[in-house]
Amino acid sequence: MKRLAVFILFFIFTISTFSADDGIDIFLPHQVALDLCSYPSVREGVIDLLYLYLDELWHRGEYSKIFPVLKLITTISPKDVEAWTIGGWFLINGIAPKLSTKEKDRIVSYAIEFMEEGIKANPEDERLYMELAMYYYTMKDYNKVLHYIENVEPSYPSYHFFHLKAHTYQKTGKIKEAIEVWERVKKDFPYMADVAERFIMELKDAAGENH
Repeated sequence: MKRLAVFILFFIFTISTFSADDGIDIFLPHQVALDLCSYPSVREGVIDLLYLYLDELWHRGEYSKIFPVLKLITTISPKDVEAWTIGGWFLINGIAPKLSTKEKDRIVSYAIEFMEEGIKANPEDERLYMELAMYYYTMKDYNKVLHYIENVEPSYPSYHFFHLKAHTYQKTGKIKEAIEVWERVKKDFPYMADVAERFIMELKDAAGENH
């Protein structure tokens, strides 16, 4: 038990020396440590400590160290969708805005690639699709939004997902599809039926169906 504790402390100390100033990628010479994380009991313990360490970094304002830790978590546990999602979001919204245009574009491109890698490891989980769709929606690249939201179905009914999908269909001129999504909102979210009906009427008016 003492040896495991020493290993974990060494592991945390190692990642604490990482910095965004050293580049985005994490270089891990301690392959033995990663191999040890292939044991579930060890891996879960290390990941729990890494998330605690992330919280500490956030509260200390040491933001340049946050992404390397998140990437380390995805290296140890590729099925940890939360780490992929937070990592991509953090690069785009926490790091990129502070940089020059050229460097900002590089970081954003890397963040997208990072989340795409997460999708490959977790193709059935909608969270990364939604994160990328939301990014492209803010960039007004609606065809890219559809690329992501049409390729996944939420594991449980999500008003946020359907809201984004309906508005994207409307933005791309797919009025029939937008109405179908709002009809589903009425069915799955009765408390939002009035909102959905209002959008349906507006869409039909725009299409000339109410005249």
